[in-house]
Amino acid sequence: VSHTYNVNNTAVNMLSVVFMILYIPGTYLASYLFERFGLRGTILAANTLNVAGSVLRFASIGTDSTANNGGYALLLIGQGMCGLVQPIFVNAAALIAATWFALEQRDLATVIASMANPIGTGVGQILPAMLVSEEGSGMSLLLLIQFIISGSILMLAYFFFSDKPPTPPSYTETLRYSHRVADQSEIIQDGGPFSWTQISSLLKNRNFIKLAFGFSIGLAYFNSLATVLGQQVNILGYTDNDAGIFGALILGFGLIGCAIVGPIMDATHRYKTILKTFSIMTFVTVLALCGSLRPDNHMALLIIFSILGFFVLPLLPLSFECMVECTYPVSEEVTNGIMLSMGNILSIGITFAWQSLIEKTRRYRGIYVSYNFLQAGIFVVCGFFILSFNGDYNRLNAEKAYREVSDRNRTDSSNNPTIIPKLSSNSEKIQEA
Repeated sequence: VSHTYNVNNTAVNMLSVVFMILYIPGTYLASYLFERFGLRGTILAANTLNVAGSVLRFASIGTDSTANNGGYALLLIGQGMCGLVQPIFVNAAALIAATWFALEQRDLATVIASMANPIGTGVGQILPAMLVSEEGSGMSLLLLIQFIISGSILMLAYFFFSDKPPTPPSYTETLRYSHRVADQSEIIQDGGPFSWTQISSLLKNRNFIKLAFGFSIGLAYFNSLATVLGQQVNILGYTDNDAGIFGALILGFGLIGCAIVGPIMDATHRYKTILKTFSIMTFVTVLALCGSLRPDNHMALLIIFSILGFFVLPLLPLSFECMVECTYPVSEEVTNGIMLSMGNILSIGITFAWQSLIEKTRRYRGIYVSYNFLQAGIFVVCGFFILSFNGDYNRLNAEKAYREVSDRNRTDSSNNPTIIPKLSSNSEKIQEA
């Protein structure tokens, strides 16, 4: 990008930072569209805007991989259009799992859905390293492939993506659906889904605040690392191809970690214990990374980045599940949106701070340098909030209470056939039971 568009590192990093800047307005847009138009309508709108952004990015460059007039501006605007709808895809992970999957499948579905964004990040690390040279040749092919991928996803969503199943898969989703129907007029009058009632209940929830801060700091670290990874290893003598390999290892082993964690979450529902265990291991790995960031240490870095990916990526679905549980019945897209927005706000400052520290260092000066202190400090603060989190499993408790009432009604009905069990239409009474 730097060679093709003749811009500095700050301008290059802005192509990533613009996603973080637009996350807050994008989150509000996502929640409003989900409430008004449902999953299908919102996903189709987001994919359409993604295709439009890809067209602008492709138009920013000629066939000879040289920038057109105003090429960088077109590239940045196209990035901004895609960045505005990114929260729709990221915030939808827990919502899709709750809407489509039963209790026994919901945790694994959340893991799979929440991995879409890291997979995209990993592909974004690998493809440029494969297709684009240091001088920028191959950039037009890269942007064309992005356009083809986004267009294909739009067609798949149009023909195969449905809004919701014929019947809700769980009691809590049945209850949530009845609330959404009842609250639709209130949402329209208020101008959006972020009602003061929801915000007030979240601000009074100490465990929500602890988890939101812990998660957002950890997310900011991951986003910033993905942005400056190439610059970080370049000053140590490694190439952009090496940076692409390191990023791919984070993704690959992160998916392995998620594949292991998902079934464990489904089987045990011990989200807090697993979250804290993986947070501690991530902190230990970050310290090992700080000690390994030096020249001619390629094999150690391959191992450390692999271990980092294994522990850091599962924190995303684990945090989603803990957040949804401790804030239920607040909508999943609202709580996850707030949490991810906080992380992206912090990402902006950490990215530019990290870049500045790298540029000041310029070459290897030992392990006791400012950018290593930044990494370690981030996870000390993150760990403080995560380890002090002790939220309740509100959604699981509601499911458990409902099943107990249902089992009791079936037992009473079998003992006395003249009794026809009925569920109260008043959702609050059901929740109390």
